[in-house]
Amino acid sequence: MKKFRYLIYILIIGLAACTSTEECGEDTEVTAQINFYQKTPSLIDGSDSLITLTVDSISVRGLSVDSVLYNNSKSKTYIYLPLNKLAEQSDYIMTFNSTTDTISILYHNDSSYYLSIECGCIVLPTIDEIVSTNHYIDSVSIITNTVIPTNAENIQIYHF
Repeated sequence: MKKFRYLIYILIIGLAACTSTEECGEDTEVTAQINFYQKTPSLIDGSDSLITLTVDSISVRGLSVDSVLYNNSKSKTYIYLPLNKLAEQSDYIMTFNSTTDTISILYHNDSSYYLSIECGCIVLPTIDEIVSTNHYIDSVSIITNTVIPTNAENIQIYHF
């Protein structure tokens, strides 16, 4: 009987050792990638061409949220901003060098993507509109509406 009990204990321990305790190894935070550009008018036909802009210094924090996302970060051509999955608007205060603008990203969260058993599902927001002040920012454009967890450009910010 003792041998049978030991055999049961060994089987239980062995089965427990075989179960997966793997944590989610995938990126579950969905962030919008924002790239910076400068518009330069063509001397020939007057149309604008885009040049990638390297921002000397940028600070970004959430509006009405106690979070600093970038604090005087140097030489940035793009940034990532998290979108609140429990809301349909995320607002940010962006300081470029010493000039401050506010940007609001309006979106809807109607689709989700299943990653795995360990990670579950993530919400994939779809950007509907972007509103900003125009102190440093000339204009903004939505390039890719659906925000996915890859390095895909979602928004372009244009400087004067």
